[in-house]
Amino acid sequence: MRTKYWRELVEIIGIIGIIASVLLLAWEVRQSNRIASAESELHLTGIYNTINVERASNPNFAKLFLKLEAPEKHLTTATEGSQIRGLAWHVVDVMRAVQSAYDNGLLSFAVLDDYKADLAYQMDQWPGIRPHFVFIYDSYPSLHDKEIFAPIAAYIASQRAETEE
Repeated sequence: MRTKYWRELVEIIGIIGIIASVLLLAWEVRQSNRIASAESELHLTGIYNTINVERASNPNFAKLFLKLEAPEKHLTTATEGSQIRGLAWHVVDVMRAVQSAYDNGLLSFAVLDDYKADLAYQMDQWPGIRPHFVFIYDSYPSLHDKEIFAPIAAYIASQRAETEE
């Protein structure tokens, strides 16, 4: 009788240990996912902020933004056009990384939506970069099915609608 009691007690303790291990593992996986998500967002923000740092610290780069914001008021040299195209590529690459992080579960839809709104804001505030975004978007059909690039697709559609009117 006593042996049976001890055996049942050991089995119960073993079951409790297994349950505790599974709960601990689930908690650790959740923590790991939260850390990966935070690191991903921090990394993307850091990459994106290089534009702001460069604009604040480099007078020549800062002058480029005058041409982005009001291209009709400024003559753009070939070098500046190349810089603007490079900036457009930089933004597109960041947005592709954001889409990839979202697709892999590292970013929430709210964060994806924030970056999409940021791209829309840039399209609105930097008319000088629009042709470069359109060129890149049209050159790479793989971008067409990415949610993050919806502002560029909407801009292209609105330009076509205006042309047809």
